[in-house]
Amino acid sequence: MRMMNMCLNKKVIIGLGAVAVGVLALKPAWFLTALPLLILAVCPLSMIFMMRSHAKMNDQCSTGTADSTEIDQRVKTLQAELRQLKAEQAALTEQEAATAAKRPDAAADGAANHTPSTTRLDG
Repeated sequence: MRMMNMCLNKKVIIGLGAVAVGVLALKPAWFLTALPLLILAVCPLSMIFMMRSHAKMNDQCSTGTADSTEIDQRVKTLQAELRQLKAEQAALTEQEAATAAKRPDAAADGAANHTPSTTRLDG
């Protein structure tokens, strides 16, 4: 029962109830014909009202955001920081390449001089 309450808009139910009372008062013979139509109209009309209320809430929330100039300034600051970090990374890469070029390859020397141990431990 709680699930049905969530998807129905009170304004729609009140409005359709008023239409039902009007049909019953003005054309009582049409009441049984109009009742299924009114019941079917509850869900789509509720959805329309809820979408409109959510759109209004989003409009109210979006007015509280920062100015575009403030956002642009933040973007420019972040882009400058990114450029600086890329430059530092490039400098470190060049420094690493220069250091590697100056020293002999330690991994190749160690592998060439290393002989596997043939001693077995029987314990």
